[in-house]
Amino acid sequence: MDGEHEAGSRELAVFGGVAVQSSQPSDQAVVAVLRDGVERVVGHCLGVDLTWTTTAVVASDDLSTGNADIGRPGIDWDFALGRGEPLVSVTATATAMEGYDWHPKWLPVTVRATMPVTVPHGRGDGGGLVVGLSMHSWALYGGGDDLIRVADVLTSWLLDAADRLGADTGYTTLDRVSAEDDQSPWERVTGCLPALRDVTQTLWGYGWGTLLSPVHVEAVGGRAVLESLREVLPAVDLRDVGGGRTWLTLGPDPASIRPGDVAALRHMLAPALPRGTLSVDRPGGEQLVV
Repeated sequence: MDGEHEAGSRELAVFGGVAVQSSQPSDQAVVAVLRDGVERVVGHCLGVDLTWTTTAVVASDDLSTGNADIGRPGIDWDFALGRGEPLVSVTATATAMEGYDWHPKWLPVTVRATMPVTVPHGRGDGGGLVVGLSMHSWALYGGGDDLIRVADVLTSWLLDAADRLGADTGYTTLDRVSAEDDQSPWERVTGCLPALRDVTQTLWGYGWGTLLSPVHVEAVGGRAVLESLREVLPAVDLRDVGGGRTWLTLGPDPASIRPGDVAALRHMLAPALPRGTLSVDRPGGEQLVV
């Protein structure tokens, strides 16, 4: 993560998400992916009691007043799809520490979609659609000791989401990151603005698992370059998945990744990573980890 941003206030979390710009999935498809994340991933990985809240925001909501009717207790997908306008964002947040919103452990799970919106001086789609799911390590069964099983479940959901939504890219990571964020850790540490994001050409982020489109594979130099990463990291696995995409993982266990592994991956992916206003080589920037 970015060593300069919220390092002391965030919990270590398992995150998975996809970014979409070259297709326009319906609100119904997006909400179906969120529902699957709750049922297929959270339901099989979390070992703590959860109290859910569902939030759905549309363009006409005036959030500045605090009076907008945007939330419901529990998981209420019908509410999310019944707002009467295209959705801007949908969040299903588990509030296991209800009443302690100041505490870092307050939101052990967040499942969120942020929809494309018109942004002045941006691409026009506000960085496209991003869908993410994050789970605090401490809240997982066994306190997060078995991340291999968690990674398998999360990967299955992420790749299914990529197929259903026509995603351009995505990633999974073990980091101090939340699905509440629109920015990936890479975007935060390098100052890349979501409004200027173009995942049809560059990656959204990277991590233990990275989803690359054919355009991204070509940008790094082709499949042979991806294969060459095994010379440094023998556990690297490459899978051809739906839509001509490539799913790259750094071994079976996200918890076993070392900073040197991250540096090797980042070096290989550099031609496909967006460039921001800040250098990852600045003091603190090198602490980006996955």
